[in-house]
Amino acid sequence: MHIHKLNKWGESLLWLLNPLLIVLAFFNDVTKFSNTIQWLGKLHPLFLHFPIVLGIAIVVYLLFFQEKKLDPSTEKLLFTGNALLASLVALFGLFLSKQDAYDTHLLTIHKWGGVAIAVFGWSFIYIHSSSLQFKRVLGLVYLIVLLIFTHKGAQLTHGEDVLSFPKPKPVKVAENNNADSTLTVYEKAIAPIFEQKCIGCHGPEKIKGNLQLTSPELIIKGGKAGNLLNSLNNKEALLLQRIHLPNADEEHMPPDGKIQLTLEELNLLNRWVKAGGDFKKKIKEMAKTDSLALLAIAYKAPKKGEDNSKGNAPDLKEYNSSYCTVNYSYYGSDEIFVDFFQGSFYKTASLKKLEAIKAKIASLNMQGMPLTKEDIAIISGFPNLRKLNLNYTKLNLNDLTPLKSLVKLKNISICGIDLNPISLSSFMDKAPFTEVHIWNNKTNEKEYAGLVANNKKTKIIIGDNLDDQILKINSPVIEQDSGIIVNHLDISLKHSMKGAVIRYTTDGTEPDSINSPIYTKKFQLTKYSTLKIKAFKPGWLASDIIQKTFYKSEIHPDSIYFLTPPDKKYPGNNGARTLIDYELGEQNFSNGKWIAYRDTTMKFVINFKQATTLHQAHFNAFVDNGAYIFPILSIKIEGSNDGKSFKYLNEATFPSLEKTDMVRENKSFSCAFPDKAAYKYYRFTLLNLKKLPKWHPGKGTHAWIFIDELFLD
Repeated sequence: MHIHKLNKWGESLLWLLNPLLIVLAFFNDVTKFSNTIQWLGKLHPLFLHFPIVLGIAIVVYLLFFQEKKLDPSTEKLLFTGNALLASLVALFGLFLSKQDAYDTHLLTIHKWGGVAIAVFGWSFIYIHSSSLQFKRVLGLVYLIVLLIFTHKGAQLTHGEDVLSFPKPKPVKVAENNNADSTLTVYEKAIAPIFEQKCIGCHGPEKIKGNLQLTSPELIIKGGKAGNLLNSLNNKEALLLQRIHLPNADEEHMPPDGKIQLTLEELNLLNRWVKAGGDFKKKIKEMAKTDSLALLAIAYKAPKKGEDNSKGNAPDLKEYNSSYCTVNYSYYGSDEIFVDFFQGSFYKTASLKKLEAIKAKIASLNMQGMPLTKEDIAIISGFPNLRKLNLNYTKLNLNDLTPLKSLVKLKNISICGIDLNPISLSSFMDKAPFTEVHIWNNKTNEKEYAGLVANNKKTKIIIGDNLDDQILKINSPVIEQDSGIIVNHLDISLKHSMKGAVIRYTTDGTEPDSINSPIYTKKFQLTKYSTLKIKAFKPGWLASDIIQKTFYKSEIHPDSIYFLTPPDKKYPGNNGARTLIDYELGEQNFSNGKWIAYRDTTMKFVINFKQATTLHQAHFNAFVDNGAYIFPILSIKIEGSNDGKSFKYLNEATFPSLEKTDMVRENKSFSCAFPDKAAYKYYRFTLLNLKKLPKWHPGKGTHAWIFIDELFLD
């Protein structure tokens, strides 16, 4: 009686599971499952062997043991159990298919094969009255279906040549990250990139598209789509086409959701492929200035499974402040560069806070900070520091003695510190430095000629590392952290060199040495302004221009919402309200103050409870063409009083970048409203560059735009 109940329940459950399985299989491409349902997919590989073994046992039973049949109830329980397992495993497989990037063709075959196995298993329950010959034929067909379609599953997991003879062994990836010039570019950088980002889908465990990237021979062989490295029909090599596709594209590699390539890795692959994809070229055989060689030497292979596309842990957000920027040296790097500025706000506690990440700090800029011996003691604990700027820090050489214990500190700059050839020679004795920058008003180059000539180990640079006899004066400083004007802002400017003259403009024009106002005391800004400053001194080249945009915060919308969501990596800490929280992101990507778009166009709406007249909209953006972040191309504004029907008001367009531009700066983009226009709703459309120019490494792909704030007046 107990077996009869089990059979009855099993049959009822199968009449629920199998129709559901068939419907989900038909509509699998458009079906979305919750995270919990997708998690159930992980049970597929856990249980799939049971219906395979049980199915084979049933075939053997039907072919060879019909003379010694089981009791009808027991036989039916065997068939029902097998059918239930087959149906559940097929369902779990559908859930699993949503979690990974599988070969679409293979996946379709395996999917319908799984449905067929489930239906065949279900049919056995109802063949008890059929002839012996029919049972045996059905059993043989079931065995063939079982073997063929479970093999397709093995190909999905382990590659299409899962049963083929062994392939050439993959090249051994360099296990150290040293700048070893005896390695080939492929061994030092390209193979580690493939191992980290590619062989999960194109390696010995899984071979999508019949492509393996585990050895030069297999890379050259290519896959179903052909050779990866050759450019045909005036098109980019297939490898470059795929890695530069938008993340959302089905053919983008690595697939969205997998660990992505960093900008440095994209650059390396670009240059390596365009240089011919040479597997045998050693770094030492290349010119010292060759950009590919320099990139390969600098590349540090991440540890297996480590996601360097998002920047290595720890997150640096907590270490950044208004007077200190802490960033990885480049996107995906393990090394940290630290810059302190605005010395009047400096506190030793800010430096001490960095002790938690001291092992990763490679460059530290303390220029103009009022340092003490306590600060030097802290810096002496940064074991991997390679470059240190202590210009104009009011220290003396004796204070700096503890720094000689930093064995990796090769470049130190101590301009503004009192010294002479004897004291400098003593300071350099048994120090690890290979480059020392010195300068003060009393420095006489002839005095140091003997020391320079006798010091082969350490390069002494007096004044600056410029070829010109006339030196460039260093840039002045804007001592006003806030970029937002409520009523007014007091602006203070400073230069560390005595006798330097600071000239400035507030209308966006470039200051010159004749007509621009000279800074003598604090001045006030009361409206939207772009402040540009430049330092001049007789006998020196003028400094670089320093600029900062100050925004007047006059009008605040009652609400704001996105019409198109930002990129999931840069959604802003407060969603759409990040645009109106009056917090500027500066140049730190990781602080959550930026909203970014790449694959979609930025569209959002602001709302006022009462119709409001606006005059100007100002967007603070970040531009860095090396990181694929380009200027906003256009800003379109539309108005509405019901939030449904919008009227075109105005559009402002902006130039893009040229090949010679190397830009990394915060930049303001503005658009005016028509006079007397008053609406409750304003819709903004910010267009990004949809195809990077041919001169850019990412040519043909979308550019980013980064926005951190909207100001209205």
